[in-house]
Amino acid sequence: MEEGCKILIDTGAPATIHNSDSLRFMGTGYTAETNYLGLTIEKLSELLGKEITTLLGCDLLSKYKILFDYNNKSVIFSDENIDMEGTEIPIALFMGIPVIELIIGDKKLRFYLDTGAKLSYLNKEFTENLESAGSKEDFHPGAGKFTTCTYDIFTGLGDFNFKVKYGNLPDILQLTFLISEIDGIIGQDFFNNFKILLDIGSKKLKYKPV
Repeated sequence: MEEGCKILIDTGAPATIHNSDSLRFMGTGYTAETNYLGLTIEKLSELLGKEITTLLGCDLLSKYKILFDYNNKSVIFSDENIDMEGTEIPIALFMGIPVIELIIGDKKLRFYLDTGAKLSYLNKEFTENLESAGSKEDFHPGAGKFTTCTYDIFTGLGDFNFKVKYGNLPDILQLTFLISEIDGIIGQDFFNNFKILLDIGSKKLKYKPV
């Protein structure tokens, strides 16, 4: 990447947004959006409260194997296969965004896998009878800043259960769950609990609990 770039890696975004219409990444030149459905780098920086130059979306991320190791504060991109011990599972794609299956209670649910989400989200039908664990402020590019009640819920992947703090999206964004037949968004808590090797192009993911 060009010197001085500040990048948000966002597997929940279908397109790459940059402060110009071209960028170099991993030695290769790419075209990028400067305005995607009204979103610009300036607007994203304002919502984040931190200046960035680039949001790397799935159009570009799908070209690489990516090793996420939050425990060691490391992210590795490669054109070649990356060796990592762990359990491999298939993933689905919706508009290029990775979708994984997780278990809550006795239900298998479908989640967008979103490295850009500090808080995870669950369809309101699964939280309406639960006691809130407090509220959090967050933002969504399509809805701006908002406050949501949160719920601490154990979530399963294979034989491993981990605690996730879920919120609820504003009502207008809940509609996206219905349209896409997705039950939620899994974000930072997922990557805090697992070392993840993601290969969007081949529709597969490998995980190892940490």
